[in-house]
Amino acid sequence: MSERVSGAINLAPAVSNGARALDISAGDGLSTTMLSARGWRVVATERRTTRPGWVAADLNDDLPFRDGEFDLVLMLEVIEHLPDIPHALREVARVLKPGGVAILTTPNRLNVASRIHHLLTGYYKGRRAPLPYRYRVEDGRNWHVMGLNDFHWMAYGYGLRMDALGKSRRKLKAKLAAALMYPFIAGASWLLYVRGVKDPAQRAINRDLFRFMTSASCLMDENIIMRFHKMDALGGRVS
Repeated sequence: MSERVSGAINLAPAVSNGARALDISAGDGLSTTMLSARGWRVVATERRTTRPGWVAADLNDDLPFRDGEFDLVLMLEVIEHLPDIPHALREVARVLKPGGVAILTTPNRLNVASRIHHLLTGYYKGRRAPLPYRYRVEDGRNWHVMGLNDFHWMAYGYGLRMDALGKSRRKLKAKLAAALMYPFIAGASWLLYVRGVKDPAQRAINRDLFRFMTSASCLMDENIIMRFHKMDALGGRVS
């Protein structure tokens, strides 16, 4: 079983009566099956589908669901393929109930091995070499692999707050590189994110970001598994 998929499913909250989940671009259906086994009522989508009960959804358009329809939204290894990433994340937030949970995964370009590769070649994890120039953005290649920091910032603007990271595959080279470089990464990050920031509200947000950016998941995992919760209309977390 994929460590990425199991790591994402393990972040899903406990099921309450009638809880509904949306599995966006569910692929082979593994994540849908695992959620269903845990008691979730799951709606799965693909761009084109002939599977019974699945919904056709083009992620370049709005999702064909009402506002606040789901308690949980999954989007696993999808968002880096899309032409309009902010639109997709905004749609995830729209269809979530206040207090609902979104779980997204994407290649982790910020693990330490990926950072070293980028230093040497200019390419990160998930896009380690130039894309063939016969492709366009619309062809759905994983053209735009964003970092955890990008998602933390962008999701905040749509009323989503990152609250946990899952665990995926960790290669030995990433573990060794992270052990060697952690003191330097943590020290430089603290100076950048926290020490020189005077605004109290921004400082608090940056402290939260620092915690995630210096975590074992960010520094070592092959895929970053991010969990967000949706705030209420007044910006508070629903209990």
